[in-house]
Amino acid sequence: QSKLNNKNLRLITENIIFSNSGEAIILKNNTSKGILLRGYNSNEFSSLGIVKNKKFKGNKSKLNKNFISIGNELSLSLDLQIGDEITLMSPSGVQTIIGSIPKQKTFLVTSIFNSGLADFDNNIALVNLNTLDEFFGYEIKDRNLEIYLKNPNNIESQKQVVQKIFDGELVYT
Repeated sequence: QSKLNNKNLRLITENIIFSNSGEAIILKNNTSKGILLRGYNSNEFSSLGIVKNKKFKGNKSKLNKNFISIGNELSLSLDLQIGDEITLMSPSGVQTIIGSIPKQKTFLVTSIFNSGLADFDNNIALVNLNTLDEFFGYEIKDRNLEIYLKNPNNIESQKQVVQKIFDGELVYT
């Protein structure tokens, strides 16, 4: 936490957000599709670039416990609208007497984003960070830090600044 207040870090960053991600399967109308789930805190959701952009539809202000924000391409390929429910299946199962059963959870589509990258919009969905941690059995220490730079042009030199501050961590651009 104290590293986040580092003055060198604050000089180069526009925003710093905690996140995490994991692979899940969407089940909808006898169709299943693998996706990457990204988790964000509800109060930081509205500061994401894809949420602030003009093509975003739906609830910008909250990403509550059972809300999901999906990409435009995914909404088209699975015929999903805002207000629809989808079931997600997590590969991290629940242990039972007969073995491991995949965890399932129902989410309400509350928004549709459009990043302009069809591949991204078809394969990534956003959910609440605490919900994601619980769904995949993650702990708070497993979370990532997303660092958004004021000026991403000279990214390699800025990466070195970040690497010095977080010396034992993997930093990638």
